[in-house]
Amino acid sequence: MHSWSLKKRMTVVSTVVLVLAFSTIYFITKSAYTIASKSRIQQSLEAQIYALMAVAEERDGQLYLPEVMRNDRLNHLNSGLVAYVLDVDGDLIWRSKSSDIYSVLPDISLDYSLTKMSESRLENRRMFWIGDTIIWEHENGMEGEYLFLIGEKQTLLSASVRKFKREVLVWLSLTAVVLIFVLGFALNYSLKPLRRAQKQIEQVGAGDAEKVVGEFPAELRPLTDSINQLLESEAQQKSRYRDTLGNLAHSLKTPLAVIKSEIHQLHDSDHQGQLQKQIERIDDIVKYQLNRSVVTAGQTMKRKSEVEPELTKIIDALKKVHREKQLQIEAKVQAGCFFPGDQGDLMELVGNLADNACKWANSKVLITVTQDAKRLMINVEDDGGGVPAEKRALILDRGKRLDQQAEGQGLGLSIVMDIIKTYQGEISIKDSALGGADFELRIPD
Repeated sequence: MHSWSLKKRMTVVSTVVLVLAFSTIYFITKSAYTIASKSRIQQSLEAQIYALMAVAEERDGQLYLPEVMRNDRLNHLNSGLVAYVLDVDGDLIWRSKSSDIYSVLPDISLDYSLTKMSESRLENRRMFWIGDTIIWEHENGMEGEYLFLIGEKQTLLSASVRKFKREVLVWLSLTAVVLIFVLGFALNYSLKPLRRAQKQIEQVGAGDAEKVVGEFPAELRPLTDSINQLLESEAQQKSRYRDTLGNLAHSLKTPLAVIKSEIHQLHDSDHQGQLQKQIERIDDIVKYQLNRSVVTAGQTMKRKSEVEPELTKIIDALKKVHREKQLQIEAKVQAGCFFPGDQGDLMELVGNLADNACKWANSKVLITVTQDAKRLMINVEDDGGGVPAEKRALILDRGKRLDQQAEGQGLGLSIVMDIIKTYQGEISIKDSALGGADFELRIPD
C-alpha cells in the first residue's frame, strides 16, 4: 500500500476539520436559536398574561373579559395563540375565540408559572403555556381564585427552527465551498516550493542537472542541502575510486613487465609457455577487476551521456586498431540519444562489442542506436560467419566473472555483461542482415 501524498493528507485533514467545525457551528447555532426563540415566546406569552389581566373587570359579581381582544391572534382560529381564564375547580370563566377549535380545556393540575414555560398537549397538539393564579376580591366582599393561561402551539417554533436550519445550512454550504477553494489555493501555493524541489531532484535523477539549485523555504533547505551534499560526496568518492584504481593499475604494470622479461630468460620452453599464459591471465584479471570496481561502484543519481560523440571516438579508435583489415565501420544514431550513465561505461560497453565484431567481420561493422521513452537500444552487427543458434546461450553464459571462466576466454564480454547488469539491461544475439552476428543491447532509461 502506497503512502498518501502530502497534498492528499492535507486535503483529507482539512476536509475532516472543516466538516467537524461546520457541524459544531451548525448544532451550536441551531441550539442557540432554539433557546433564543423559546425565550422570545416566553416573554411574549408573559406580556399577553399581563394584558389579559389588565382588561379583566367585574360585572354583577362575576369576572368579565371582552370577547374581542386587542391582540388579533386571539380573535382568529388557527392563529396558534389561545387564552383561558379558569376558576380553581377548572370551570371555564372565559376563553379567546381562537381557542374554539379545541373541545377540551387545559389541565389545571400542571404547575403553571410566569417565569417558566410549561409544555403539554391539548388534543394531541403540543403547546407552550404561561400561567398565573390570582385572587380577585369582588365588590360584595367575596374573593375568587382564577387561573389566567396563555398558550401557543409548538409547531410555530418548529417551523421557525426548520426555516432557520435551512438558511444556516445554505450559508454554511456556501461558506464551505468558498473555504474549499481558498484552502485548495493555499495548499497549492504552500506546496509550490516542494514541487519545485521535486522537479529539481527529478532533473538531477534524469541527468539533466548536477545539483538542486534555487531558493527554498527554511523547512526544505535542510533536505535540499543534504541531497547536494550526497551528490558531491558521491562524485568525490567515485573520483577517489578512479584515482586509486588507476594508481593500482600503474603500480602493478611495472612488476608484471619485469616478470614477463624474466620469463623469456628461462630455458625450459614448456615452463616458459605456462608461466607466460598465467601472467597474461593475471594481467587480464587485474584489468577486469579494476574496470568492474569502477562500474559497480554504484550511483545515487543517474548521469546522461550523449551517444553520438562517444561512438565517433570508438569508430576512430577501431579503424586504427584494425587498419590492416580495411574494415568499413559505420554508425547510425537516432538524433537525441543519451546513455543513462557515465561516458566511460558507454565506451566500455560499445567499444568491447564493436572490437569483437571487428575481429570476426570480413569487411563491414554497423553500429545502430535508437531510443524511445523507455529504453536505449544498441545493435552491433558484422558480416562475419555469425553465431550458431545453439552456441548463443553458451557465449552469453561466458559473460560471468572472469575469475570463474576457463582459460583462453576474452575479457571484453565479461566487462559488457557486468555493465549491463549494473544498468539492469538485457543482451541478446541474433542473425544480422549483413550476414554475421547482431548483438542487441537494451538499456532502460
